[in-house]
Amino acid sequence: MKRIKILGLIMAVACMSTTAVAQDFSKYDNVREITSIVVNKSMFKLMSKLDLGSDDEDVKSYLELVENLEDIKVYTTESLDYGKQLQADFNILKSKNNLEELMRIKDDGKNVNFYIKPGKTDDYVSQLLMFINSSEASDTQSVLMVINGNIDLKNISKLTSQMNIPGAKSLENIKNK
Repeated sequence: MKRIKILGLIMAVACMSTTAVAQDFSKYDNVREITSIVVNKSMFKLMSKLDLGSDDEDVKSYLELVENLEDIKVYTTESLDYGKQLQADFNILKSKNNLEELMRIKDDGKNVNFYIKPGKTDDYVSQLLMFINSSEASDTQSVLMVINGNIDLKNISKLTSQMNIPGAKSLENIKNK
């Protein structure tokens, strides 16, 4: 009985620490100035069950990728004020989750930052965080993307490109890392 209580306590602490680390972006759901895209595990399960009738390796790797994803959350805005809020949330999330910088890109007036939480192998991560903003006053677009799951870095850009997710083009650079 004592072991059961200890195990229960450990499970409760583990659940609390997981929810404390998760960032709640639902505050942006009803904000007119922010476009949000949220794809959950249920949708990925449906996508992975599609019978594409193909022996193509790209199709197989795509289906395997979506089967292992938990969620994708993308928030984009042209508002300078909300862009600053997205950047603040980005900074909080990367600190709370102890994410490692994967790479930074500064190109054509855009700043792109990628952070990861390591996964089961060097080719996989459990969380990918991306933030894009502009260094030019005339361009106020900001994009925050969070992907959770067992993420294959070599194939993630294919998925985000096919889903027309803002910032997907920047993910193509990860394949070369």
